Amino acid sequence: MRVQQLGATSLLFRAHTSSRYSVAALIGTLEIDDRLLDLDIDAPTRLSLKTIEKKIERGPIILAYSVMSTQAKNVYEEIKKIRQHFTEDLTIIGGGAHASARPRDLLANGFDFVVVGEGEKTFPDLVFTLMNDKDPLQLPGVVGKSTIQIPTPTELPRVELSCYPPFALRKNIVGPVEVTRGCPFRCKFCSTPFLTGGIVRHRSIESIVSWVERAVKERGFKRTWFLSPNALSYGGHGRKTEPEMVERLLKSVNDIDGLDEVYFGSFPSEVRPEFVTRPILEMLRGYVANETLQIGIQASSNRMLTLSNRKHTVEQGMEAVRISLDTGFLPHVDMIFGLPGETSDELHKSIELCYDLVEIGAKAHGHVFMPLPGSEYENAPPGKLDSESRRLLGDLARRKDLTGSWSAQERLAEQLWSQNRETSKSQ
Repeated sequence: MRVQQLGATSLLFRAHTSSRYSVAALIGTLEIDDRLLDLDIDAPTRLSLKTIEKKIERGPIILAYSVMSTQAKNVYEEIKKIRQHFTEDLTIIGGGAHASARPRDLLANGFDFVVVGEGEKTFPDLVFTLMNDKDPLQLPGVVGKSTIQIPTPTELPRVELSCYPPFALRKNIVGPVEVTRGCPFRCKFCSTPFLTGGIVRHRSIESIVSWVERAVKERGFKRTWFLSPNALSYGGHGRKTEPEMVERLLKSVNDIDGLDEVYFGSFPSEVRPEFVTRPILEMLRGYVANETLQIGIQASSNRMLTLSNRKHTVEQGMEAVRISLDTGFLPHVDMIFGLPGETSDELHKSIELCYDLVEIGAKAHGHVFMPLPGSEYENAPPGKLDSESRRLLGDLARRKDLTGSWSAQERLAEQLWSQNRETSKSQ
Protein backbone atom coordinates (compact mmCIF):
# COMPACT_ATOMS: atom_id res chain seq x y z
CA MET A 1 0.00 0.00 0.00
CA ARG A 2 1.15 3.55 -0.67
CA VAL A 3 0.68 6.58 1.53
CA GLN A 4 -1.37 9.26 -0.24
CA GLN A 5 -0.52 12.93 0.27
CA LEU A 6 -3.73 14.00 2.01
CA GLY A 7 -2.22 15.91 4.92
CA ALA A 8 0.79 15.92 7.22
CA THR A 9 2.26 12.43 7.31
CA SER A 10 2.81 10.82 10.71
CA LEU A 11 5.39 8.15 11.49
CA LEU A 12 4.80 5.95 14.50
CA PHE A 13 7.96 3.96 15.28
CA ARG A 14 6.94 1.26 17.71
CA ALA A 15 9.58 1.18 20.45
CA HIS A 16 10.44 -2.07 22.24
CA THR A 17 12.97 -2.54 25.03
CA SER A 18 15.11 -4.98 23.05
CA SER A 19 15.26 -2.77 19.94
CA ARG A 20 15.48 0.65 21.59
CA TYR A 21 19.02 1.33 20.33
CA SER A 22 17.91 0.76 16.73
CA VAL A 23 14.91 3.04 17.24
CA ALA A 24 17.15 5.83 18.57
CA ALA A 25 19.60 5.61 15.66
CA LEU A 26 16.98 5.27 12.92
CA ILE A 27 14.86 8.17 14.15
CA GLY A 28 18.11 10.11 14.25
CA THR A 29 18.51 9.50 10.51
CA LEU A 30 15.04 10.96 9.91
CA GLU A 31 15.86 14.05 11.98
CA ILE A 32 18.85 15.00 9.82
CA ASP A 33 17.05 14.45 6.49
CA ASP A 34 15.97 17.79 5.04
CA ARG A 35 13.35 16.05 2.90
CA LEU A 36 11.46 14.97 6.02
CA LEU A 37 11.18 18.22 7.98
CA ASP A 38 7.37 18.09 7.91
CA LEU A 39 7.18 14.49 9.10
CA ASP A 40 5.45 14.07 12.47
CA ILE A 41 7.50 11.48 14.37
CA ASP A 42 6.54 9.61 17.52
CA ALA A 43 8.04 6.51 19.17
CA PRO A 44 5.51 5.07 21.65
CA THR A 45 6.51 2.20 23.93
CA ARG A 46 2.82 1.30 24.11
CA LEU A 47 0.69 1.57 21.01
CA SER A 48 -3.07 1.78 21.38
CA LEU A 49 -5.64 1.66 18.62
CA LYS A 50 -6.82 5.06 19.86
CA THR A 51 -3.38 6.56 19.22
CA ILE A 52 -3.40 5.29 15.64
CA GLU A 53 -6.96 6.49 15.13
CA LYS A 54 -6.10 10.04 16.23
CA LYS A 55 -3.09 10.13 13.91
CA ILE A 56 -5.12 8.87 10.96
CA GLU A 57 -7.67 11.66 11.48
CA ARG A 58 -4.90 14.18 10.74
CA GLY A 59 -3.44 12.53 7.65
CA PRO A 60 -1.48 9.56 6.31
CA ILE A 61 0.30 7.31 8.77
CA ILE A 62 3.33 5.05 8.50
CA LEU A 63 3.81 2.47 11.24
CA ALA A 64 7.39 1.21 11.61
CA TYR A 65 8.87 -1.72 13.54
CA SER A 66 12.46 -2.82 14.12
CA VAL A 67 11.94 -6.52 14.74
CA MET A 68 14.17 -8.84 16.77
CA SER A 69 13.60 -12.57 16.35
CA THR A 70 12.57 -12.92 20.00
CA GLN A 71 9.87 -10.26 19.46
CA ALA A 72 8.44 -11.60 16.22
CA LYS A 73 5.48 -13.55 17.61
CA ASN A 74 4.25 -10.64 19.74
CA VAL A 75 4.77 -8.16 16.89
CA TYR A 76 2.76 -10.32 14.49
CA GLU A 77 -0.11 -10.55 16.99
CA GLU A 78 -0.09 -6.78 17.43
CA ILE A 79 -0.07 -6.19 13.67
CA LYS A 80 -3.00 -8.60 13.24
CA LYS A 81 -5.12 -6.57 15.67
CA ILE A 82 -4.16 -3.31 13.99
CA ARG A 83 -5.00 -4.67 10.53
CA GLN A 84 -8.39 -5.93 11.73
CA HIS A 85 -9.27 -2.48 13.01
CA PHE A 86 -7.83 -0.22 10.30
CA THR A 87 -7.80 -2.42 7.18
CA GLU A 88 -6.23 -0.19 4.47
CA ASP A 89 -5.77 3.04 6.43
CA LEU A 90 -2.05 2.85 7.10
CA THR A 91 1.24 1.53 5.71
CA ILE A 92 3.29 -0.82 7.90
CA ILE A 93 7.03 -1.17 7.34
CA GLY A 94 9.58 -3.35 9.11
CA GLY A 95 13.32 -3.72 9.49
CA GLY A 96 15.86 -5.06 11.93
CA ALA A 97 17.66 -8.36 12.40
CA HIS A 98 14.62 -10.62 12.05
CA ALA A 99 13.33 -8.69 9.06
CA SER A 100 16.64 -9.17 7.27
CA ALA A 101 16.69 -12.90 7.97
CA ARG A 102 12.95 -13.59 7.47
CA PRO A 103 11.50 -10.81 5.27
CA ARG A 104 8.77 -13.04 3.82
CA ASP A 105 7.57 -13.84 7.33
CA LEU A 106 6.92 -10.17 7.97
CA LEU A 107 5.15 -9.75 4.64
CA ALA A 108 2.97 -12.78 5.39
CA ASN A 109 2.06 -11.28 8.76
CA GLY A 110 0.71 -7.90 7.67
CA PHE A 111 3.73 -5.79 6.72
CA ASP A 112 3.56 -3.83 3.46
CA PHE A 113 7.29 -3.33 2.97
CA VAL A 114 10.43 -4.69 4.61
CA VAL A 115 13.92 -3.21 4.72
CA VAL A 116 16.60 -5.89 4.32
CA GLY A 117 20.02 -5.00 5.72
CA GLU A 118 21.22 -1.76 7.25
CA GLY A 119 18.58 0.94 7.55
CA GLU A 120 20.38 4.25 7.96
CA LYS A 121 20.04 5.19 4.27
CA THR A 122 17.21 2.95 3.14
CA PHE A 123 14.78 3.82 5.95
CA PRO A 124 14.56 7.59 5.29
CA ASP A 125 14.53 6.92 1.55
CA LEU A 126 11.57 4.57 2.05
CA VAL A 127 9.68 7.08 4.19
CA PHE A 128 10.27 9.86 1.63
CA THR A 129 9.16 7.57 -1.19
CA LEU A 130 5.94 6.66 0.63
CA MET A 131 5.20 10.29 1.42
CA ASN A 132 5.48 11.16 -2.26
CA ASP A 133 3.48 8.21 -3.62
CA LYS A 134 6.43 6.68 -5.46
CA ASP A 135 7.30 2.98 -5.82
CA PRO A 136 9.29 1.77 -2.76
CA LEU A 137 10.31 -1.43 -4.53
CA GLN A 138 12.73 0.59 -6.67
CA LEU A 139 14.88 1.16 -3.57
CA PRO A 140 17.78 -1.28 -2.98
CA GLY A 141 16.99 -3.45 0.02
CA VAL A 142 13.23 -2.76 0.10
CA VAL A 143 11.02 -5.78 -0.58
CA GLY A 144 7.28 -6.31 -0.82
CA LYS A 145 4.83 -9.09 -1.55
CA SER A 146 5.55 -8.90 -5.27
CA THR A 147 9.34 -9.11 -4.85
CA ILE A 148 10.72 -12.27 -6.43
CA GLN A 149 14.44 -12.05 -5.68
CA ILE A 150 15.22 -11.00 -2.11
CA PRO A 151 18.81 -9.84 -1.50
CA THR A 152 20.87 -10.87 1.49
CA PRO A 153 22.19 -8.03 3.70
CA THR A 154 25.80 -8.54 2.59
CA GLU A 155 24.81 -8.08 -1.08
CA LEU A 156 23.72 -4.50 -0.38
CA PRO A 157 25.89 -1.36 -0.04
CA ARG A 158 27.49 -0.94 3.38
CA VAL A 159 26.71 2.08 5.52
CA GLU A 160 29.41 4.56 6.55
CA LEU A 161 28.64 4.96 10.26
CA SER A 162 30.20 8.41 10.52
CA CYS A 163 27.61 9.81 8.08
CA TYR A 164 24.71 9.11 10.42
CA PRO A 165 23.77 10.02 14.00
CA PRO A 166 23.99 7.41 16.77
CA PHE A 167 20.78 8.66 18.40
CA ALA A 168 17.87 11.10 17.99
CA LEU A 169 18.68 14.30 19.83
CA ARG A 170 15.65 16.29 18.65
CA LYS A 171 13.23 13.71 20.03
CA ASN A 172 15.56 12.98 22.97
CA ILE A 173 15.57 9.27 22.12
CA VAL A 174 19.09 8.35 23.10
CA GLY A 175 21.27 5.34 23.74
CA PRO A 176 24.87 4.22 23.40
CA VAL A 177 27.07 5.40 20.57
CA GLU A 178 27.65 2.54 18.14
CA VAL A 179 31.40 2.80 17.50
CA THR A 180 31.95 -0.51 15.67
CA ARG A 181 29.81 -2.62 13.37
CA GLY A 182 30.69 -6.05 12.01
CA CYS A 183 32.89 -8.89 13.19
CA PRO A 184 35.52 -10.96 11.35
CA PHE A 185 34.81 -14.03 13.48
CA ARG A 186 32.02 -16.35 12.42
CA CYS A 187 30.64 -17.77 15.67
CA LYS A 188 27.95 -20.22 14.61
CA PHE A 189 25.45 -19.13 17.27
CA CYS A 190 25.56 -15.48 16.14
CA SER A 191 23.64 -13.82 13.28
CA THR A 192 26.13 -10.95 12.89
CA PRO A 193 28.06 -12.68 10.04
CA PHE A 194 24.82 -12.94 8.03
CA LEU A 195 23.75 -9.38 8.81
CA THR A 196 27.01 -7.45 8.37
CA GLY A 197 29.56 -9.88 6.94
CA GLY A 198 33.17 -10.07 8.07
CA ILE A 199 34.06 -6.45 7.31
CA VAL A 200 34.59 -4.36 10.46
CA ARG A 201 33.66 -0.68 10.30
CA HIS A 202 34.18 2.02 12.89
CA ARG A 203 32.58 5.39 13.52
CA SER A 204 35.32 8.00 13.29
CA ILE A 205 36.60 9.67 16.45
CA GLU A 206 35.62 13.04 14.99
CA SER A 207 32.03 11.87 14.50
CA ILE A 208 31.83 10.35 17.97
CA VAL A 209 33.16 13.51 19.63
CA SER A 210 30.83 15.72 17.59
CA TRP A 211 27.69 13.81 18.56
CA VAL A 212 28.64 13.44 22.22
CA GLU A 213 29.44 17.16 22.41
CA ARG A 214 26.00 17.92 21.00
CA ALA A 215 24.39 15.54 23.48
CA VAL A 216 26.16 17.29 26.36
CA LYS A 217 25.17 20.73 25.12
CA GLU A 218 21.62 20.03 23.92
CA ARG A 219 20.47 17.28 26.27
CA GLY A 220 22.64 17.65 29.33
CA PHE A 221 24.51 14.38 28.93
CA LYS A 222 26.85 13.69 31.84
CA ARG A 223 27.93 10.25 30.67
CA THR A 224 28.24 8.29 27.47
CA TRP A 225 28.67 4.62 26.69
CA PHE A 226 29.70 2.79 23.58
CA LEU A 227 28.23 -0.10 21.61
CA SER A 228 30.54 -2.62 19.96
CA PRO A 229 30.64 -6.39 19.40
CA ASN A 230 34.26 -6.27 20.60
CA ALA A 231 35.22 -2.92 22.12
CA LEU A 232 38.96 -3.60 22.08
CA SER A 233 38.89 -4.00 18.29
CA TYR A 234 38.18 -0.28 17.76
CA GLY A 235 40.19 1.30 14.97
CA GLY A 236 41.43 -1.89 13.30
CA HIS A 237 40.28 -4.78 11.15
CA GLY A 238 38.87 -6.66 14.14
CA ARG A 239 41.46 -9.40 14.61
CA LYS A 240 43.79 -7.62 17.01
CA THR A 241 43.81 -4.62 19.30
CA GLU A 242 44.89 -1.19 18.14
CA PRO A 243 45.84 0.30 21.55
CA GLU A 244 46.79 3.70 20.14
CA MET A 245 43.41 4.10 18.41
CA VAL A 246 41.50 2.96 21.49
CA GLU A 247 43.40 5.42 23.67
CA ARG A 248 42.96 8.24 21.16
CA LEU A 249 39.19 7.63 21.17
CA LEU A 250 38.96 7.55 24.96
CA LYS A 251 41.17 10.60 25.45
CA SER A 252 39.22 12.61 22.87
CA VAL A 253 35.88 11.84 24.51
CA ASN A 254 37.20 12.47 28.01
CA ASP A 255 38.30 15.94 26.88
CA ILE A 256 34.69 16.99 26.18
CA ASP A 257 33.68 19.77 28.59
CA GLY A 258 30.72 18.78 30.76
CA LEU A 259 31.05 15.02 30.23
CA ASP A 260 31.77 13.26 33.51
CA GLU A 261 31.80 9.55 32.68
CA VAL A 262 32.76 7.30 29.77
CA TYR A 263 31.77 3.62 29.67
CA PHE A 264 33.73 1.33 27.38
CA GLY A 265 33.84 -2.47 27.30
CA SER A 266 30.93 -2.90 29.70
CA PHE A 267 27.38 -3.98 28.79
CA PRO A 268 25.94 -3.53 26.15
CA SER A 269 29.41 -3.96 24.66
CA GLU A 270 31.69 -6.95 25.10
CA VAL A 271 35.36 -7.80 24.71
CA ARG A 272 36.82 -11.01 23.32
CA PRO A 273 39.12 -12.67 25.87
CA GLU A 274 42.15 -13.01 23.60
CA PHE A 275 42.14 -9.20 23.16
CA VAL A 276 42.58 -8.63 26.88
CA THR A 277 46.12 -7.72 27.97
CA ARG A 278 47.42 -6.09 31.11
CA PRO A 279 48.75 -2.96 29.31
CA ILE A 280 45.50 -2.23 27.48
CA LEU A 281 43.36 -2.66 30.62
CA GLU A 282 45.75 -0.50 32.65
CA MET A 283 45.32 2.14 29.95
CA LEU A 284 41.52 1.78 30.04
CA ARG A 285 41.48 2.16 33.80
CA GLY A 286 42.77 5.70 33.39
CA TYR A 287 39.88 6.77 31.14
CA VAL A 288 36.71 4.79 31.83
CA ALA A 289 34.13 5.01 34.59
CA ASN A 290 32.90 1.42 34.37
CA GLU A 291 34.00 -0.97 37.09
CA THR A 292 32.85 -3.97 35.05
CA LEU A 293 34.17 -5.57 31.88
CA GLN A 294 31.94 -7.84 29.77
CA ILE A 295 33.96 -10.84 28.59
CA GLY A 296 32.62 -13.60 26.35
CA ILE A 297 33.97 -17.04 27.23
CA GLN A 298 30.70 -18.83 26.28
CA ALA A 299 31.62 -22.44 27.22
CA SER A 300 33.83 -24.44 29.59
CA SER A 301 34.97 -26.86 26.89
CA ASN A 302 37.55 -26.15 24.21
CA ARG A 303 35.78 -28.77 22.13
CA MET A 304 32.57 -26.73 22.23
CA LEU A 305 34.41 -23.48 21.49
CA THR A 306 36.02 -25.11 18.45
CA LEU A 307 32.71 -26.59 17.32
CA SER A 308 31.08 -23.15 17.58
CA ASN A 309 33.99 -21.56 15.68
CA ARG A 310 34.69 -19.26 18.60
CA LYS A 311 38.46 -18.98 17.85
CA HIS A 312 39.70 -18.72 21.44
CA THR A 313 40.25 -21.14 24.31
CA VAL A 314 38.88 -21.50 27.81
CA GLU A 315 42.40 -20.86 29.11
CA GLN A 316 42.52 -17.52 27.28
CA GLY A 317 39.18 -16.69 28.83
CA MET A 318 40.33 -17.41 32.36
CA GLU A 319 43.53 -15.43 31.81
CA ALA A 320 41.42 -12.46 30.65
CA VAL A 321 39.37 -12.75 33.84
CA ARG A 322 42.49 -12.78 36.03
CA ILE A 323 44.00 -9.78 34.22
CA SER A 324 40.72 -7.90 34.61
CA LEU A 325 40.63 -8.53 38.33
CA ASP A 326 44.27 -7.54 38.71
CA THR A 327 43.67 -4.23 36.92
CA GLY A 328 40.62 -3.25 38.96
CA PHE A 329 37.77 -4.45 36.74
CA LEU A 330 34.97 -6.78 37.81
CA PRO A 331 34.60 -9.30 34.97
CA HIS A 332 31.07 -10.20 33.91
CA VAL A 333 31.54 -13.41 31.96
CA ASP A 334 29.06 -14.46 29.27
CA MET A 335 28.26 -18.18 29.18
CA ILE A 336 25.91 -20.01 26.81
CA PHE A 337 24.24 -23.20 28.04
CA GLY A 338 22.92 -25.89 25.72
CA LEU A 339 24.99 -25.14 22.62
CA PRO A 340 24.46 -27.61 19.74
CA GLY A 341 26.52 -30.73 20.34
CA GLU A 342 27.07 -30.01 24.03
CA THR A 343 26.98 -33.12 26.22
CA SER A 344 25.32 -33.26 29.62
CA ASP A 345 28.77 -33.44 31.21
CA GLU A 346 29.92 -30.32 29.31
CA LEU A 347 26.76 -28.45 30.34
CA HIS A 348 27.40 -29.26 33.98
CA LYS A 349 31.05 -28.23 33.66
CA SER A 350 29.96 -24.86 32.22
CA ILE A 351 27.86 -24.32 35.33
CA GLU A 352 30.81 -25.44 37.48
CA LEU A 353 32.90 -22.83 35.69
CA CYS A 354 30.38 -20.19 36.73
CA TYR A 355 30.94 -21.21 40.35
CA ASP A 356 34.71 -21.12 39.80
CA LEU A 357 34.44 -17.63 38.36
CA VAL A 358 32.48 -16.44 41.37
CA GLU A 359 35.04 -18.04 43.68
CA ILE A 360 37.85 -15.91 42.24
CA GLY A 361 35.80 -12.71 42.34
CA ALA A 362 34.04 -12.52 38.95
CA LYS A 363 30.36 -12.61 38.02
CA ALA A 364 28.61 -14.78 35.45
CA HIS A 365 26.07 -13.73 32.83
CA GLY A 366 24.02 -16.71 31.67
CA HIS A 367 22.33 -17.39 28.35
CA VAL A 368 20.52 -20.42 26.98
CA PHE A 369 21.34 -21.17 23.34
CA MET A 370 18.72 -19.79 20.95
CA PRO A 371 18.66 -20.77 17.24
CA LEU A 372 18.73 -17.25 15.84
CA PRO A 373 17.56 -16.83 12.23
CA GLY A 374 20.50 -15.95 10.03
CA SER A 375 23.00 -17.75 12.25
CA GLU A 376 24.76 -20.91 11.13
CA TYR A 377 22.98 -22.69 13.99
CA GLU A 378 19.51 -21.43 13.01
CA ASN A 379 18.20 -24.97 12.41
CA ALA A 380 19.78 -26.50 15.50
CA PRO A 381 17.52 -27.61 18.37
CA PRO A 382 17.03 -25.13 21.23
CA GLY A 383 19.19 -25.19 24.33
CA LYS A 384 17.75 -27.05 27.30
CA LEU A 385 18.64 -27.17 30.97
CA ASP A 386 18.07 -30.15 33.24
CA SER A 387 16.57 -29.74 36.70
CA GLU A 388 19.94 -29.81 38.48
CA SER A 389 21.32 -27.11 36.17
CA ARG A 390 18.30 -24.90 36.82
CA ARG A 391 18.71 -25.39 40.56
CA LEU A 392 22.39 -24.44 40.49
CA LEU A 393 21.84 -21.43 38.26
CA GLY A 394 18.96 -20.34 40.48
CA ASP A 395 21.27 -20.54 43.47
CA LEU A 396 23.82 -18.28 41.77
CA ALA A 397 21.10 -15.84 40.74
CA ARG A 398 19.72 -15.61 44.28
CA ARG A 399 23.21 -14.84 45.51
CA LYS A 400 23.41 -12.08 42.84
CA ASP A 401 26.43 -13.80 41.30
CA LEU A 402 24.61 -14.63 38.06
CA THR A 403 22.67 -12.25 35.84
CA GLY A 404 20.90 -12.78 32.54
CA SER A 405 17.56 -13.95 31.22
CA TRP A 406 18.52 -17.61 30.95
CA SER A 407 15.18 -18.84 32.27
CA ALA A 408 13.11 -16.79 29.79
CA GLN A 409 15.56 -17.64 27.00
CA GLU A 410 14.87 -21.34 27.43
CA ARG A 411 11.22 -20.67 26.54
CA LEU A 412 12.14 -18.26 23.76
CA ALA A 413 14.56 -20.81 22.29
CA GLU A 414 11.71 -23.32 21.94
CA GLN A 415 9.56 -20.65 20.31
CA LEU A 416 12.31 -19.70 17.85
CA TRP A 417 12.94 -23.33 16.93
CA SER A 418 9.24 -23.78 16.21
CA GLN A 419 9.20 -20.60 14.09
CA ASN A 420 12.29 -21.73 12.17
CA ARG A 421 10.73 -25.11 11.39
CA GLU A 422 7.54 -23.44 10.15
CA THR A 423 9.61 -21.18 7.91
CA SER A 424 11.51 -24.17 6.50
CA LYS A 425 8.24 -25.91 5.65
CA SER A 426 6.85 -22.90 3.82
CA GLN A 427 9.93 -22.41 1.63
